[in-house]
Amino acid sequence: MRDALLRDLSALGYIIHTTVDARLTPPQDCNQCSIVGEQDDVNARWQAEMMDVDAVWLIAPETDGCLTSMTALALDLGKTVIGCDLASIQTFSNKLQTAQLLTQSNIACIPSYTWQHWPKEIAATWLAKPNDGVGCDDTFVFDSAEKLQSWCQALDEPGRYIIQPYLSGEAASMACIMHQGHAHVLSCNSQEIVIENNQLRLDGCIVNGMKQHWVKFEMLAKQIARLLPNDLTAYMGVDVIVNANGVTVVEINPRLTTSYVALARATAHNPAALILQLMTQPNATMPIIEKNVVEVRLNA
Repeated sequence: MRDALLRDLSALGYIIHTTVDARLTPPQDCNQCSIVGEQDDVNARWQAEMMDVDAVWLIAPETDGCLTSMTALALDLGKTVIGCDLASIQTFSNKLQTAQLLTQSNIACIPSYTWQHWPKEIAATWLAKPNDGVGCDDTFVFDSAEKLQSWCQALDEPGRYIIQPYLSGEAASMACIMHQGHAHVLSCNSQEIVIENNQLRLDGCIVNGMKQHWVKFEMLAKQIARLLPNDLTAYMGVDVIVNANGVTVVEINPRLTTSYVALARATAHNPAALILQLMTQPNATMPIIEKNVVEVRLNA
């Protein structure tokens, strides 16, 4: 995602700063790359980098409040954040709060419960995942309520997990630009999720692999956009399950998602340019985007 974003931004003529772990190869398509070593205070380095720029575009997970704290830091420094507002990040970083908000707004979503209060009789198969987790990370599958109960009781911190019934169907996602209460869908994607050793794993996605459901996804995106601040312009990803009952929200990601890496090819437009134009140009409009199918592989 970082390299794709750097590629897209460099094509627009901006002066770009980024950071990289000293153990990794520095990226291309940037004007300055700050190397972060093992002994460095990474938060101090990020703050120093933010102080030296006009705008900040974060690629960070919601886990442990990382995206929230980095967004707050950028705002405290008076920087323009190209992304979601702090309140939206805080809400959608919390899966329980997200499910409650969607339910109150009559948007179909997977019900979520705390480990102390979950209706064991409503499903045969269950998921346990961190309340602030990302994607499939640390997500476990149980084929009985008894096994899940035993697993929870053996944890040191069961409260950090939420419980969800396992919903059958096609795993999918969409990439959107939310703009002033409206939604612009950039792609409708199928996800390759496998179960191994009772854990979920995302092996890749096919960007626009679900384009036959574009109208349904667009309707859902518009419903979600109405929950957001009217002055917000930001990229968001929405994970869903598609089955005979329709499209059900799994989670909402207030940040760049895996499908971003293929959006330039899938849409035949620079996605970073589209976002920045909507942010900075009062009369900007979305062009007609293509719906090319592009495969993205992970763990290859």
